[in-house]
Amino acid sequence: MGTQRAKLKNPTTKDLKSLERYIVPYNNSAGDIRFHLTYPNQYWVAMSNLGFQAVYDILARDSRVQVERGFLPESFDDEKVFANKWRSFENNRLLADCDILGFSLSFETDYPHLLKILNNQGLLFGSWEEREAAAREAKFSFPLLIAGGTAATLNPEPVADILDAIVIGEAEELLPEFMDVVHKAKSEGWSREELLKGLAQIEGVYVPRFYQPQYNEDGSVARYEYPDTVPARPRRRFVKDLSKFKTHTRIMTPETEFKDMFLTETGRGCEMGCRFCVAGYIYRPIRKRNEETLQDTVQVGLENSDAIGFVGASVSSHKAIAKLAQTVAEKGGRASLSSIMSQKVTRALAASISESEYKTVALAPEAGSDRLRRAAGKRVANEQVIKAASELAEAGIRGFKLYFIVGLPTECDEDIDAIAKLATAVRNAVVDISRPTGKLAWVSLSVNPFIPKASTPFQWEPMLDPKVLEKKIERLRKQVIKVPNLEFRFEPPKESYFQGLLSRGDRRVGKLMLEMERRGESWKWLMKRTSDVLLEGVPPVDFYVSRRLSFTELLPWEVVDSLIPRTLLEREAMRAHHGEDWTQPVIPGYAGSDDEQEMEISQEVGT
Repeated sequence: MGTQRAKLKNPTTKDLKSLERYIVPYNNSAGDIRFHLTYPNQYWVAMSNLGFQAVYDILARDSRVQVERGFLPESFDDEKVFANKWRSFENNRLLADCDILGFSLSFETDYPHLLKILNNQGLLFGSWEEREAAAREAKFSFPLLIAGGTAATLNPEPVADILDAIVIGEAEELLPEFMDVVHKAKSEGWSREELLKGLAQIEGVYVPRFYQPQYNEDGSVARYEYPDTVPARPRRRFVKDLSKFKTHTRIMTPETEFKDMFLTETGRGCEMGCRFCVAGYIYRPIRKRNEETLQDTVQVGLENSDAIGFVGASVSSHKAIAKLAQTVAEKGGRASLSSIMSQKVTRALAASISESEYKTVALAPEAGSDRLRRAAGKRVANEQVIKAASELAEAGIRGFKLYFIVGLPTECDEDIDAIAKLATAVRNAVVDISRPTGKLAWVSLSVNPFIPKASTPFQWEPMLDPKVLEKKIERLRKQVIKVPNLEFRFEPPKESYFQGLLSRGDRRVGKLMLEMERRGESWKWLMKRTSDVLLEGVPPVDFYVSRRLSFTELLPWEVVDSLIPRTLLEREAMRAHHGEDWTQPVIPGYAGSDDEQEMEISQEVGT
């Protein structure tokens, strides 16, 4: 999906408010629960996030809630800006002046921003005991600190000590239940302890203070101790029928990454099941909204915008996507797809996108060779990628974004060279097709380092050292830098390494971030200490990032139940190294094995 930043220069809150248009009018000023929904990044990033808007919609529709938004200021790193207490977007209240201060955590890289906001508001404490003591001494209502989002669902532990409760999974059905408990607690005058115990009973709510990690001598997690008054493992919450909920843009503004585009979600989960990919596992079971629901949403979108963006992990696999895109085109709009599977590209789909006058698409081969792609679980061949690009070019598409990963398990130099060959082959095909029109096609090659993610088969794999990754990227760069109409971009390995730390960290990583924030340092300061023990009792950074984790150890994020059988992940991890027909018994895991659950929740994709 193409993006265009329409960011104003040094916009004021008044400027931003003047540009907003509400798709659905809200009247939630009478509620007695004050909820400050905060995205730990700047306005344009936050309002580009469909999940953030969806949660705002749920809260704004609740008559018991007064919801306001919070964002990072434009120059949040400036000392003068930090010296002032940051305030809510709607009514200029202190972010801390509320009953609930909630954070939307889509990406691990926003964790430091979360700490910065808490620090600015005087709410940054390293343990629940410190937070409880501060709440008792506070002369104002001390807010409940909560968070949700994909990053928090994958691994809540790096931020567990600084929050009171964490939402694990999807919010549509959970949030109203959450507010039921909060409303009852406020009406009946419950203590914070009673409130947290009540919240812990809700499926999908994790209250970290009740689950205390114990560590082995080697630094790994030994177990979690918890009282018998809370569930043994909080379970991830998911919505069985997505068609009951319409997830689409609620507030239109040009000050987003997608400018004036109206976004609508087609479904959750991805049938590919790539072994490195979060979407293929944490959103299981795979669910698609029905065509009728999406057609209704498209109509709402066209009444408010001439650009409709279909978003989701596998948009092109929706059986009605070509028809939906054609509907947009027939009504004079422009349709775009956030992702297109090469093997799902048909002439009808290509034509519907082209008819919408949308001229840039994204394809994600991920690896350059068929062999490595099979090892990673990506079931698509080079020929299919080239054919898909050709079909799209024939239909009039002129911009192509190709996404690849370097550092995948089992990768060798030949696989790096294969990226250059495939990208060049795609470039040659689309340029040749477009040449007679006089408007040559172009290809943007984007490369990102592999980062092991929780709840995926590659969660046990080590991440390569940044210096090794830099050599791989440089090897690739030399082969493509002089190819015309082929742009090369990459994510700096050191930044990816920091993301890897947050992705696989436990609560001790939270202590590192706390120290980093208190010293006024950035993640770069922390990355310089990859071989040192920065704090007593805290392993070095490399312990979390570049170590191959054992099947026998308890992983930090297994404090919650992701509903993905560990046996499935172990088997897929072994298949990556030994082939798709690998069927040897796996080591019994913490999650155990449940064939019925595996069929219902995992929807394992056949080879």
